[in-house]
Amino acid sequence: MSRLVRRPLAVLRWKDDLPLSFVYEGQRHQVRWILDEWWEMGEWWRAGRDRRMVRVWTDVGACMDLECEEGAWRVYRIWD
Repeated sequence: MSRLVRRPLAVLRWKDDLPLSFVYEGQRHQVRWILDEWWEMGEWWRAGRDRRMVRVWTDVGACMDLECEEGAWRVYRIWD
């Protein structure tokens, strides 16, 4: 199961244009593994923009989908 959150995160370190560590809701996360990476198309009928999606596993045992749209990174989904 998962929950959709779409909330901002603060990137602390980068590697190859991807977040390596970040703060989300006051908790620091270090990316241990990048599990998947893909692009999702925006709603073309509303002039939506494509967004980059990355599924990560962090040092605190969280599996999260991160999204980047127009240069802003957010936690899109948290997996249970």
